Amino acid sequence: MKRDTLLVVALVAVLSPVLMLCMASSHDDYTSMVPVALASPPSPWIEIGTITSQQDYPGVADRDYTTVAALAPAKTFVWTLPGATRKVQLSFQTTADADSTTVVLMGFAAAKSRDTSDNEIDDDAVYLGQLVLTGGQQVGKHSNVYVDTAVATDGVCNFGVFDSGNNRRCVIEFTAKYKIIIAVATTLQAKSTLYAEGRIY
Repeated sequence: MKRDTLLVVALVAVLSPVLMLCMASSHDDYTSMVPVALASPPSPWIEIGTITSQQDYPGVADRDYTTVAALAPAKTFVWTLPGATRKVQLSFQTTADADSTTVVLMGFAAAKSRDTSDNEIDDDAVYLGQLVLTGGQQVGKHSNVYVDTAVATDGVCNFGVFDSGNNRRCVIEFTAKYKIIIAVATTLQAKSTLYAEGRIY
């Protein structure tokens, strides 16, 4: 019996410093932890572009950044996102109730990518998805009306469409997987103007 007791005492004596060291190390790690933000700072709505003319979706040989960025500003909008952006929302205005416009979103990780020799080359677009937008009746900032109905087709992005079809301001949101978003209006209601607004959160 004494022998077992002595063995337990010896083990405790040997292991105590190790346990104390582990506890101290764990405590030190805890006190030195750095908080990490799980969301980008929310922003106000910002006008990111105005489209007044339609543009065919670029052909298979014309989807590099330089070519897409050179499309006429009246036919596209370009949204360069801050580095910390995780999620984004889009909202649109159009000229009149029942106006119909189709917008295709293209994404670029950056203006340039790198090849195996570490040379900068044009990034190529990915297809983020398509939005079919219809004007509603809520008055917007430009004596226009908000798009109240949106039908989204997912590409690389998965879209959430909120408050659609209620004559209110419809909102489309998705995760920001790319730094640069370029929108092309592949169809535009005749004589209408499409205003795009975006925000991050």
